[in-house]
Amino acid sequence: MKAIVYGSKKCVWCDRVARVLEECEVEVEKFDVSESNNMEKMREVAGQEARTVPQVVVDGKYIGGYTEIERFLRREKLLYAEEGHPLGI
Repeated sequence: MKAIVYGSKKCVWCDRVARVLEECEVEVEKFDVSESNNMEKMREVAGQEARTVPQVVVDGKYIGGYTEIERFLRREKLLYAEEGHPLGI
């Protein structure tokens, strides 16, 4: 599984979502929306109204931000709300 995370360097939630994905063994590629055409690329997948980061695409499908990724990973049985999970959630 591969994910694209659109975010920024000072975004704590961007770092967290990337870490959650990596701990679930998802390959992560990050794009900083303050650089080159990355904001436009993000809006192509997330919609023109997208103004917040992170915005995440998994295997070519737009998922959303941190909360949506957490739900997605639980649905995919990659993230468990059990003690012992590396994230403690």
